[in-house]
Amino acid sequence: MSYPDAPDASSDDPAWDDSEDSEEVEPVEPLALEPPPAPRTLEDTGLSPSFVTELVLKVMHYAELPTAEHIARTVALPGRLLDGLLASLKEGQLCETIGSADLMPGKYRYRLTDLGRRRAEEALARCRYAGPAPVPLDQYEEMAEQQSRGQWRPEKEAIRKGIASLILEDDIANFVERALYSGRCAMIFGPTGNGKTHLLASFIDNLDGAILIPYSVYAYGQIIKIFDSFVHIRVNDEDADNGSSSGEAENGAALLSQVRAKDKRWVKIRRPGVIVAGELTLDHLELGFDPVSRFYQAPPHLKAQGGILVVDDFGRQKVPPRELLNRWIMSLERGRDNLTLQTGESINLPFHLVLLLSTNLAPAALTDEALLRRIPYKVYLPPPPPGQFKEILRGQCQQWGVECSEQALDDAVAFIFSMPDVRPSGSLARDMASIIVDNSAHDGCAPVLTREALDLAIQQFTARQWADALGVAAASASKG
Repeated sequence: MSYPDAPDASSDDPAWDDSEDSEEVEPVEPLALEPPPAPRTLEDTGLSPSFVTELVLKVMHYAELPTAEHIARTVALPGRLLDGLLASLKEGQLCETIGSADLMPGKYRYRLTDLGRRRAEEALARCRYAGPAPVPLDQYEEMAEQQSRGQWRPEKEAIRKGIASLILEDDIANFVERALYSGRCAMIFGPTGNGKTHLLASFIDNLDGAILIPYSVYAYGQIIKIFDSFVHIRVNDEDADNGSSSGEAENGAALLSQVRAKDKRWVKIRRPGVIVAGELTLDHLELGFDPVSRFYQAPPHLKAQGGILVVDDFGRQKVPPRELLNRWIMSLERGRDNLTLQTGESINLPFHLVLLLSTNLAPAALTDEALLRRIPYKVYLPPPPPGQFKEILRGQCQQWGVECSEQALDDAVAFIFSMPDVRPSGSLARDMASIIVDNSAHDGCAPVLTREALDLAIQQFTARQWADALGVAAASASKG
């Protein structure tokens, strides 16, 4: 696994600054989604003074000459909370201020002394994390449980937008909609190339709602990074002041802002959707420890907390499907998951997500009946019949700019369905249209769907004209 470098604390605009069978549960009204109030004391953060001190020293080390405001933004803690800590660092000769006497205290720039630099380097040797202050495990657990009260169901409109991206028979579309609307574990299976991945990816793109997650979690002296900009999409609300420096305390508006300030260690994101595929290994199911940065990355299912986890090409992973199901299905039923730190401690976390499986294997080939019955919804996505394939091909020709007549579409469908070695699928229609466009560009003519153009595209795609040669090669390889 690869991990990102330590956060860039030198930027004046840190990236995290955002001025047995399951029982059916009745849905409940969504909770008002607001971060907790901003901590007013170090004790309120749930973190030790020594931890926050080391975090601030590391930020100073990376930023070189930060202001108090910059430090507060970077560690996502109120400026007033840090005033006393910065003063104690200065008294302890770990840092010094640079600036003229007429500057407000929050505008002073801070510089590490030699002693402070040594302390910062010692802290970096233990952990190179220098971002938003983490949330203690108990606070994370409380928020996750609060947000999971009742059963979340996606909006029907989000599901229908995903389904609308495909051409499906009405009964199949109905089964898909009901399975996704349930908000429970489901398996979409069927031959390859008929839109299973596209359907679930489109569904995730249209997910409704938002949740709160912390940038990171603190457990047993270790940091677990939760927020992932490649997975999570930030929802930007009107930003409230997170507490100015003490120099502004006389201002009534600043005092009111301090009372209303929210804890910026939490970020509001769109309901997450995470897709994993054949690259999934057993290591990906655990906390990922980076020996260089010396903090942890959350596994995919923890990043999907409160949302959707899609396992694409299920059964093609290096992990046996039974092991995956044993791990996740049981955790879903308990609503808890155990993860282990490098130091040996086990942390028990909430596990609230919707698990969706996509596979071109038959369910019975994946695992036994005992586990399959814990997947309450199974939907078969069949290959398209001739009429449906015609409409898919028509849509792909329009998308790719291939001219086609009604007769040409009928002839193409008849030709493709007459070949025993070609399996019609939605992806085949797309591939044929794209190859016809490539060939027409090569020949310097407009792309038109004809029998000749389709026959050439089929040959290029399947290599069927070399079937005899391929058969001889395959036989020779097997003998070798």
